[in-house]
Amino acid sequence: MKPIPVPITRALVLAAGRGTRFGNHAPKPLFRLLGLPLLARTLFTLEQAGITDAYVVLGYQAEAVRAAIEQIRRFRIRIHWLYNDRWEAPNGYSVLAGEEVLGDGPFVLTMCDHIFDPRIVAQLQERVRCLRGVELAVDRDLTRVSDLDDATKVRIADEDIEAIGKGLDDFNAVDTGVFLAGPALFRAIRESCRDGREALADGVQRLATTGEAGAMPVAGAMWHDVDTVRDARLAEKKLLRTVRKPSDGIIARYLNRPVSTAISRQLVRTSVTPSQVTAVHLVLGLLSAGFAAVGGYAAFLISGVLFHLTSVLDGSDGEVAKLKFQTSTRGELFDTVSDNITYLAFLLGLIVGVSRSDLHDFYFISGVVGLVVAAITFVNLHMYLARQRKSGSFLSVQYGFEEGSGFGKRVLRVVQYLGKRDLMAFLVLLLAIVGHMPMVLPTFGIPATLLLLPASLKVNLSTMRRRPVRKRLPRPVPTGQTAPVWVTTSSTPRYFFAEEEAERVSESVRG
Repeated sequence: MKPIPVPITRALVLAAGRGTRFGNHAPKPLFRLLGLPLLARTLFTLEQAGITDAYVVLGYQAEAVRAAIEQIRRFRIRIHWLYNDRWEAPNGYSVLAGEEVLGDGPFVLTMCDHIFDPRIVAQLQERVRCLRGVELAVDRDLTRVSDLDDATKVRIADEDIEAIGKGLDDFNAVDTGVFLAGPALFRAIRESCRDGREALADGVQRLATTGEAGAMPVAGAMWHDVDTVRDARLAEKKLLRTVRKPSDGIIARYLNRPVSTAISRQLVRTSVTPSQVTAVHLVLGLLSAGFAAVGGYAAFLISGVLFHLTSVLDGSDGEVAKLKFQTSTRGELFDTVSDNITYLAFLLGLIVGVSRSDLHDFYFISGVVGLVVAAITFVNLHMYLARQRKSGSFLSVQYGFEEGSGFGKRVLRVVQYLGKRDLMAFLVLLLAIVGHMPMVLPTFGIPATLLLLPASLKVNLSTMRRRPVRKRLPRPVPTGQTAPVWVTTSSTPRYFFAEEEAERVSESVRG
């Protein structure tokens, strides 16, 4: 019968080494990268990838490492501590330290000094169908490897590993340090150790000679091996690039992000939280609204500068949250509400400032209309978010015009782009500099809000009309049919259907 995969929720993390190339006596797992110890960053990454239980192998200064990690209270992943008393030997012995607890099924294997995109783990989990002994995530783009001489080289053919090792001359990929492994890996490493080859790569090579080692190209996903201080600096740059959003406009990508990431790079090394950054952004937004209400060129200019600064800081809070693994729906909602308040307060302040000037009533009326429609739109979108309960950000709203070639959809996409916070804040600053700040009201107040309001109402009403999905109780598995179970044999683990397990599930459901 065709094998059926199940989620892999366990991981083995190797963290026993000393890290002598860092030039100090502190344990390598505690080296801080953008404010977080390397081991903590690995555990948070595995948590994001859906791993629920991490088995961490310690060695050098094991108690100090364990105490430091246990002080971090934010982990949802369950951490199980293992010890390798031969931590000075090659890392094959660290892998064998997990055999007793992980020798009954598949697991993810990684090292604490590798940073990687959690999507690599998700992609590896899809390979459980073809898992024979080990599946290794490899990078075929050798130009992305900063220190090719020190990398573990891999020669692959048709996604099978032919050879692996640091001294390999003929290779076409490199090891990213993330594996999907089964019980066969422990067997291979034990056999290699008896032959005097005690590294993890030696065990993988033994599996490769018997056709039990596969390779999965990562296809551009971020990863980096942190062995030296230079590696750490390069890893920081890679992590900072990951905070960019596909939805960033031109101003955000080329002007705001370089500034916000420079700020975030310093903030992550402190105890500052993303919500505190959001609070500062809110205060600056209200100050901007206050200066806009004063009126006059000088006050408008200060208001424009502050409003643009809030747009920059609006990126920093999300960056800090992502880099420190502190993202949450509540934090997203606080950020969204702060954005809405600063936007509405700025419009209100500008309306007051314009009313104090000798300007045509058109500016005042267009501002009031834009303010009212913007408030209705925001309330409507918050109702949508409350009903969905999946996100606290307006970026999660699917209006229905994101794709398509119709004229109306193209117009709405342009209007949505013009309404982006980064572009609006930059244009506000430019208008303030040239002395035409009141033009903000008709420019943004009427077109953006009036055209986006119907779209937001449509998406909200469509979700209100959806009928709730009725959950059906699982049907018992009839006796004589089978349910999927992970088992191991003396050679290669695989999924198969066990009649006794089907009977047990059927009886439990009937009971």
